[in-house]
Amino acid sequence: MSTNNPRRRFARRSLWILLVLGLLGFGLSLESYRELRSSQEGKGTWCSFSELSDCEKAFQSPYSQLWGRPISIYGAATYFLVISIAALGLINGGPFILSSLLHLALLGTILFGATGYFGWALFTQVKTLCVLCISDYVVNLSTAIVAWRACWKLDLPYKQLFRWDFRTLFGSTGNTIRTALMVTLFVVFGFVLVHQERQWYLYKRGIKDIMNDQVQRIQTPWAQAFPTKGPEDAPIQVVMFGDHQCPYCMAMKKNWNDIMEEYPGLIRMTAVLSPSNTDCNPAAIDNKHHLFSCPAAHLAQVVYQKKGNEAFWKLQDELYANGLVLDEDLLTYLAKKEFGLSDETILDTWKKARTPEGLERHFQAANLVGVSYLPYMIIDGIKTSGYLEKWALIELLKSELEKKGLKLSDFKADKT
Repeated sequence: MSTNNPRRRFARRSLWILLVLGLLGFGLSLESYRELRSSQEGKGTWCSFSELSDCEKAFQSPYSQLWGRPISIYGAATYFLVISIAALGLINGGPFILSSLLHLALLGTILFGATGYFGWALFTQVKTLCVLCISDYVVNLSTAIVAWRACWKLDLPYKQLFRWDFRTLFGSTGNTIRTALMVTLFVVFGFVLVHQERQWYLYKRGIKDIMNDQVQRIQTPWAQAFPTKGPEDAPIQVVMFGDHQCPYCMAMKKNWNDIMEEYPGLIRMTAVLSPSNTDCNPAAIDNKHHLFSCPAAHLAQVVYQKKGNEAFWKLQDELYANGLVLDEDLLTYLAKKEFGLSDETILDTWKKARTPEGLERHFQAANLVGVSYLPYMIIDGIKTSGYLEKWALIELLKSELEKKGLKLSDFKADKT
């Protein structure tokens, strides 16, 4: 196609639009990643306006992760690929223009399918709106539509383009250099994205400082006064302050359960109840959220006092597993059917649920260590706040064990 050819101008204009959409999608993906991490740290998100439009609720759902990594990372990688393909066509020209449009149309089909799946998850499963998510969906669909329209309007010779791709992918010597540069950049970016993202996470969450022993540690002798699980002489001592209706506390509890199952004898866990509701906790922000966190905490304390430590931990698992659907009926069922509490005890527990009575020691401990965002943990005397992903916990534990001359593999459960 010559420079003045209308088809060429249309093709180049389409690639420029796709390049801009790629840049926009890349920026939105990075912002989504930043807000996700902010949410996990308990700092909230600017895109959470109400129950109807709540990005944080979307980030807390299992649909925000794929193969253990944030969806936003895959989005950033995909849009870097869009940018690379569009730039490749614009820089090299010639057959690269049509080939780039064909590849972007194929990639647009994947984006269209992904948008359908995640849109279904957001609107029907998570049941909220998310400004950043919807903006990503719009860019996805726009990318697919622009690429499809260009292919349709240009009536591309698909068979010839595929043959050209396979036989003369790099074209002339000049094109070979430019294409090789683009491919190299994409490979390098992919490596940075996949590998360095986790290094960045460790750095931002302060785990790098912990691993380098650049943090202060506190003593926790008071932990003996609270429910514990695991051997007293375990090399890793953990205190977790949690709310049974806090989504990140639920996820954090699951991480610890998995690690304690995979590495028995490694951890001694102490639980401190920290309901985020002013009905019973004077230090909480309001009583509009986590409506049943106070009754759940009071029930846990009563079960601990009347049924013992083992029953407490069984109830902990039940409460965290059902945190999003806790209500009076479920709590009453657990109290009566699962743990055999009398009607009188249950009624008395619900009466106390709007007061701090019985939980004073828990709140004193929270005040003593300065609990901020939940989940809040003290790991071997090191204070951390917010949700930590399981792989990051493993890295932290490896580092702590190395300082004690131990290895994580020493505690690996024998599956034979």
